[in-house]
Order: sequence, then C-alpha cells, then structure tokens
Amino acid sequence: MEQTSACAMRTKKKMAGALKELMKSNSFDKITVSDIAELSNIHRQTFYYHFQDRYELLDWLLYNELLLPLLDGLNFDNMYDKLGEMFAKMKADKKFYHNALKINSEDLTRYISRVATEQFTDIVSELGRKNGVEGVDRDSDIVIAEFFGYGITGVVMSWANRGMKESPEVMTMRIQNLFGACKTVAVKVAK
Repeated sequence: MEQTSACAMRTKKKMAGALKELMKSNSFDKITVSDIAELSNIHRQTFYYHFQDRYELLDWLLYNELLLPLLDGLNFDNMYDKLGEMFAKMKADKKFYHNALKINSEDLTRYISRVATEQFTDIVSELGRKNGVEGVDRDSDIVIAEFFGYGITGVVMSWANRGMKESPEVMTMRIQNLFGACKTVAVKVAK
C-alpha cells in the first residue's frame, strides 16, 4: 500500500511539474490535459485517475508547494520564518505564481483565508497567553484570526499581482511590523 501511494505521489508531482513548466510560457486557459500528459510522459487516463481536471491539479500544486510547508508546524515563534520561506518560494517561481494566482483568484483567496484563519486562531490565543492578556474568549480569538488570515492573504495576493517587486525579506518584515504594532495596541488596551 505504501508503495502505491509513493508511486501516486511521484506521478502527481510529475504532472504538477509539467503544469508549472507549461505555465511559465503559456496562460492556463491555453494548457490542455493532453499538454500536461505529454510533458509528464504519461497517458491522459493516468491524469484523470489522479485529478478531475486542470484546476484540481493546480489546487493540489498550490496546496502542496505553498500552504502545506507554511502550515506544517506553524506557531508564533516560527511564523515569520515560514512566511519568509513562502514569499521566497513564490519569488523564485515568479512567472508561475503570478499566472496561477490570476486563475479563479476569488476561490483561491477564500480557501487560503479559511486555512490561514484556522491556523491563526491558535497563534492569537498563544500570543494572548504569552503577553498576559486573559479573559479573551475563543470567539474573539477567531475574529482576530480572521482579520489576520484575510489580511495576510490579501497582502500576498496583492504583492503577487503587483509583480512581486518587493523582496521576500521586505514583505516578511512588513507583516512582522504589522503584528508588532497590533500586539502593542492589544496589550495597552488590555491593561
């Protein structure tokens, strides 16, 4: 069973790599499943065994390349390093990510924001405990997490749409400065 899943993962990665390569020189709407299969050196039926369509492959690729590494073990102490790694990954494949984020960006933004909100809820709670802010209920933590989840997603999408001109370090520092300012205000208000 493990071998089958390892083989399936290799096949998915092969197709994702082909899609990524094709999107560096073609718009997504011009790329066909046949193009992906040909570049991957697989049969079209193999593609459909793993993915319903190109959109599902793209979602899988973005989730595995950007979201999974960002969210894996994410906490307040490593958050900025992980965001920096995400910005660097996107900048290294600038053409691909710029094109990928244009496709159905509303659904993608909603999805990323939801996942980010889930992760930030725990980070917000942890931040409150570390700074002695007691008495904040879980629902309030969720609202704060939604604010930051949607906010960071918006910043990332906007940065990509502007052409990723700022360096990953500058973008990470800006988010860190925003969190620092919010933390200072929250601690002052709580006292």
